[in-house]
Amino acid sequence: MDERGSISLLGVGILAVIGMAAVLLGDLGAEAVRRARATAVADVVAMAAAVDPLTASKVAAANRATLVSSLKEGFQTEVVVRRDGTTATARAEFRPLGWWRCQSLPTSDPVHFGACPLTPVG
Repeated sequence: MDERGSISLLGVGILAVIGMAAVLLGDLGAEAVRRARATAVADVVAMAAAVDPLTASKVAAANRATLVSSLKEGFQTEVVVRRDGTTATARAEFRPLGWWRCQSLPTSDPVHFGACPLTPVG
């Protein structure tokens, strides 16, 4: 039995497996990059929305993303952003200057800063 050329077939098979693995790793790497970019944009949009909710969609559009949702509760803001088919969520907190003055902390300090608003400012 003549086995010449069988090593060529084995070599082609090994190269095919290596090629498929390279393509798979390339796809996984590209997905990781898309996810990281979407997360970074979500962070920026969350910070913008925490300060001024009306600018959040403009910041998302400037970063080639879409603002899916934005929820502001008290000082905290949570946004969901979609970029390149990937969805990312981020949270930011914005506390205006003097927010701590309305904290109800037990203290013997006679200084009184006035009534606290029922909902946080911001």
